[in-house]
Amino acid sequence: LADADRIVQVMVNLLSNAVKFTGPSKRVTVRMADAGPSSVRVSVIDDGAGIPESFRGRIFERFSQADSSDRRQKGGTGLGLNICRSIVEEHGGRIDYVSVVGQGSEFYFELPVVW
Repeated sequence: LADADRIVQVMVNLLSNAVKFTGPSKRVTVRMADAGPSSVRVSVIDDGAGIPESFRGRIFERFSQADSSDRRQKGGTGLGLNICRSIVEEHGGRIDYVSVVGQGSEFYFELPVVW
């Protein structure tokens, strides 16, 4: 059970970020899988630049951007992932990511399944 509009908002943000930070000849993949007997995992995986490990503690905070310099080439407010976290947690789920600089990232969220 979920608020479809809010889950769509999470997906749009994750997909938008993946496309924004992945070059034109790279790939973005969406996967959905069981994450145990009572939850489902949705992943957005890209072949982009990846995220430095030093940014991990701040990535879901408000106004956080890995590149906050004046020379930043990608737009955005730094609110999207914070909003995603709030929506997912309000649904009783969790959101996280794995990333390797130079190889890409996988952002995923898990939600409980109600039978």
